[in-house]
Amino acid sequence: MNTAVNRDLFLEKINALIAGKRADNCFYYTQEKYSKMLSEVVSAKIKCNTPLNYRRLKRFDVLKINDKEKLIVPLKPGKTNIQYYVINEELYSILYETHTKIRHGGRTRMLKELQAEYKNITYEVVMLYLNLCKQCQMKHSAPKKGIIVKPMVSSELNSRCQVDLIDLQSNRDGEYKFIMVYQNHLTKFVQLRPLKTKRAEEVAHHVLSTFLTFGASAILQSDNGREFSNQIISEIYAMWKDVKIVRHSQT
Repeated sequence: MNTAVNRDLFLEKINALIAGKRADNCFYYTQEKYSKMLSEVVSAKIKCNTPLNYRRLKRFDVLKINDKEKLIVPLKPGKTNIQYYVINEELYSILYETHTKIRHGGRTRMLKELQAEYKNITYEVVMLYLNLCKQCQMKHSAPKKGIIVKPMVSSELNSRCQVDLIDLQSNRDGEYKFIMVYQNHLTKFVQLRPLKTKRAEEVAHHVLSTFLTFGASAILQSDNGREFSNQIISEIYAMWKDVKIVRHSQT
């Protein structure tokens, strides 16, 4: 069988998984345990005279298909969908057929398909199989297409600069509670200015001082929000009538 899951490796893993379970678990059935349960359910159907037999018949029923008896979940009135109990030796072929049918779909689709027909195929068995599927692992490891963020490239000294504030109110230095960070995008040169407040006029005063030292930025960018940027620009306009700045707000 040409498959993306090695059968021998799956059986090795599933046997190790089952070996760690209690002998009386109700999900994993060897052929011997399955046959014993079949016999007990048939007997209980003939003579349900004990609490144990009553509990068995609440969980199990027997369906005869081509002279072969199968353990199933008892059908509720008005229901026609049959759920089978399977033995450990059947797990690989059932998982293989289902996974092929849904074209290597993920765990949600696998569980939905399996739980519609089988009662005792667990989530951990499905995940064990999927983790061994080479085709699925290759699909998950393939790089996903995402949003490509183009870096902002500056070609001239003052074509783009950024101004932001660092809040130091919880660790103030005397009357200074904020630091203004001014960075040139092209050179990455940073200037730091201590501020007593974050009022627009105080920030604008230091920005204008920087402009007069290094030249005005064509684009002034800030991560502190649109309102903050607008207030600074308004103050700079008020101080320097001829300045022309294009604001670029970025989060």
